[in-house]
Amino acid sequence: MCLNDDTRFNESPLPLSRFTPDGGAAEYRRRLLLLNRERIEFSYEKARANGLDNPTILVLDLLDDRASRLAHLIGVSSERIAQCREACHGPGVAPVYVVSLTPPAAICLVGPSTRLSPQGIAKPCPPGTFRVVVMAADGNAFADFPLPPIANITIE
Repeated sequence: MCLNDDTRFNESPLPLSRFTPDGGAAEYRRRLLLLNRERIEFSYEKARANGLDNPTILVLDLLDDRASRLAHLIGVSSERIAQCREACHGPGVAPVYVVSLTPPAAICLVGPSTRLSPQGIAKPCPPGTFRVVVMAADGNAFADFPLPPIANITIE
């Protein structure tokens, strides 16, 4: 069970190798982004449907102390974080929390964590993309994901 802002995505753990002290942190964060793509897009679409313009999506690795403290600050209980850590304890699994925020809220919450975070979050996204921030492995990474496709279905 991996924590997410929508229960329909909680049922399957993520296959993932943990980073090692001698390196691999950037690759670990990149893999978290790739493995959570569906959750990221769902969170973006959910935020837009709820009226949030230009949401920034956060992917928080609950095994990372800073990320779990941020999840707690956002509203995840300490008990729930501990449950997710326990349920996802083992090789190849990462308990994550995916949430959408306004860019100013993301700057306030993630910005102080590293020197370049405020600039990485605040810079404008290229057209047709949205900003994603992953906090894991004692650091942050930023990515611009393409906007999810819009379904154009006509039912008669």
